[in-house]
Amino acid sequence: MIKKFLQHHPVHKKIAPLFDVFFLLRPTIFFAVWIMVVVGIISAEHSIHMSSLWNTEFSWKIFFVFLGLTSVISSACITKQIANINNGNDNQELSLLGKHIPPEQGESIARLLLISGGLISIISSWITAIPVLCIYFLWGIENRHTGFEWKNISIAGWLANSCVGILLFIIGWMLAMKHHHDNIILPLSVNTIYYMLPYILSFSAISLLTYFLEKQSNVDLGTPKIPFVLENSMSLMLSLFMVSIAFYISLKIIDPIASTAILVSLPFFIFAAFRRLNKDILRAIRYPIFIVNFFALPFYPWLVVPLLYTYYLSKYYYWHRFNLHYPTFLVDND
Repeated sequence: MIKKFLQHHPVHKKIAPLFDVFFLLRPTIFFAVWIMVVVGIISAEHSIHMSSLWNTEFSWKIFFVFLGLTSVISSACITKQIANINNGNDNQELSLLGKHIPPEQGESIARLLLISGGLISIISSWITAIPVLCIYFLWGIENRHTGFEWKNISIAGWLANSCVGILLFIIGWMLAMKHHHDNIILPLSVNTIYYMLPYILSFSAISLLTYFLEKQSNVDLGTPKIPFVLENSMSLMLSLFMVSIAFYISLKIIDPIASTAILVSLPFFIFAAFRRLNKDILRAIRYPIFIVNFFALPFYPWLVVPLLYTYYLSKYYYWHRFNLHYPTFLVDND
């Protein structure tokens, strides 16, 4: 009865539009963003032999760093949508700007999020605020100014996303190191690179598939059916190669999360590389993100709170606002 009410009662058609401003921030992208920071935290603790299962210690400092990061990246996402509208490229099915929210209002929201998120980041941890603002540069300014429109150059757009993954991991690594060694000025070392590589290679592989999928289909990845033909098959093989190298490195450094998550995810990249079907490529994007989040939860249980909140609120919103089952783990077999 409750499920029927949540899915079909007409009152939800009136409630869903109230969340338009919140979903202008594209909260579902944070499934891939938050986990990169979390694995950075876990990897740093593992490198000093201090990682433990079910560590439920709550840190307000980490909370506000995540809040500031989320606000800044949300601002960058809105900036990207505005740039797409200005360039005449915004024909995405889940777009809100220009349809339900005026672009001028979007500009104001983006500025508010950038200022508030930047201040929160600086006050909570000035050292992690540096990579946070660098992420805004990569994902925000490059979409607004002509000189920085790297998305028009295929390899540069992918490299920009990969650099964002590096910065996210570094934020988590520095948070953990400063927590245990507050006297360290710059808590980065050669170990950072070793522990980072498996996650960054995997993140980059997924970013590569996502980038080409978005460029070819020109619609949101959440839509159930995407008319897609990937002409550049080398990107599929390159993604498989990167994930394979990531698995090898994760075994060498004895990283329990990376090695297990990549091993479980590897078949999806193999199917995508050799069958080259639309459904296989979508699975190679969606499933590894879920898998690494799942395996990280025993080490960082607090992650489950924003994940579940975002997942179920998004399913509610997109169903009643756009009649779409999104986010979803189901992939059409068509």
